[in-house]
Amino acid sequence: MSSYGWPIEDVTQRLYDNLEPLTGAEARLGWPLLAYIDAIGQMFQDGADLVQDGPNGEPGWSIVLDINRIPDAGLDWLGQLLGMRLYVGLTPAQKRQQIRDHASWQRGTAAAIAAAVRLFLTGTQTVKIDERDTSPYHFTVTINTSEAPADTSLTSPLVRYVNTYAKPAGLSWTLVVGVAPPPTYEFIYDRGDTYDSMYHAFQTYANIH
Repeated sequence: MSSYGWPIEDVTQRLYDNLEPLTGAEARLGWPLLAYIDAIGQMFQDGADLVQDGPNGEPGWSIVLDINRIPDAGLDWLGQLLGMRLYVGLTPAQKRQQIRDHASWQRGTAAAIAAAVRLFLTGTQTVKIDERDTSPYHFTVTINTSEAPADTSLTSPLVRYVNTYAKPAGLSWTLVVGVAPPPTYEFIYDRGDTYDSMYHAFQTYANIH
């Protein structure tokens, strides 16, 4: 919050500063000139954010190719440079992570399918994939009921997202909502557990399972 009573961005501030001879009575009148200039400045702020140098000396326009600095509104544009179409239901943070992970480059792998399903889960986000189970062209994904979204139908966002962005062409699959099998060693490794933490948490290997 600025001293004027509402947030002012830099384009508005620069325009207003250039009108200093006309601002003498602004505070007494409730900042009418500033309100007018702010309406103009806001129209140009997005463009200024792109073309001007960054706060740490980054050259102008570099923000559009910097995953850490690009505005949320530009993430879908940036993703297409990597061949990605980002799901509209993702948060900006999830979109940024998918771009960092080059998620579209992994399409068709079990890891990509599991990662796509986890976007819709809560808790530990446990996912178990059984490949080539009923046929060479079928796989089953099992998730925990307690972690599942409210809608897991064939038209649910979860199923549509997996089909559109992760599933290999030519394969069919079944989503099972119940009790996912215990985590594998790979799951434990990816979760980041250390041998020391596992040693203190469980007495035997059987307890881990």
